[in-house]
Amino acid sequence: MLSRWLSRITFASALVGVTLLAGPSLAQANTTISINGGNVPTTASDYTHECSANQGGGPYADKDVWVFVLPGNHASSGDFVSVTASFDTGGDGVADTVLHIDADGGGFLNGGPATSKAYIATTAGWTLITASAVITGEADFFNLTHTCPAGPSTSPSPSPSPSPSISGTPATTSGSSTPDPGLPVTGTAVGGIVLAGAALIVGGFALILVRRRRDLPGGPPVE
Repeated sequence: MLSRWLSRITFASALVGVTLLAGPSLAQANTTISINGGNVPTTASDYTHECSANQGGGPYADKDVWVFVLPGNHASSGDFVSVTASFDTGGDGVADTVLHIDADGGGFLNGGPATSKAYIATTAGWTLITASAVITGEADFFNLTHTCPAGPSTSPSPSPSPSPSISGTPATTSGSSTPDPGLPVTGTAVGGIVLAGAALIVGGFALILVRRRRDLPGGPPVE
């Protein structure tokens, strides 16, 4: 009887131990999922464009940036652990180059309330054929959210030079029609005054001569 009870207690203890050991392992198990089939195949230039400093940066002169996202609620979709992307680099539709984020570059934006993202930069012009990811959550697939294709840099350009100013004093037009005030013109007025004065003098002399003739004997009678 005692041995039977000891056997039951031993079995129950072992079961509890196995459950405790297996529980955390099951909770932390990772899942492998594939990219949304509607997102591929595609080149970076043919996809939705967005360039962000914290998601690979760009644009770069000779590189394309690819950004992946786990859809849904972060609490359930989890975080990226790794991403494996296959590219066609020869233009024949065959995946001939495989890159692993972050072993071959790129990185992850995990944690926090926002959904998890992964990014990587490749040679410009490659075609993404397919991709898979290992994640910590329960998302069924992941998306290629946007790309930053190769192109001219968007760094601030030097400030434009100010428009050249015209130096020196403004030019003046010769032969200006505006009269120089100068001295008043007096020629005509002075001549008139002189003539008038001469006329008065002559008249005065004539009047004096007439009066003298009247005063002489035998002169004309005084009226």
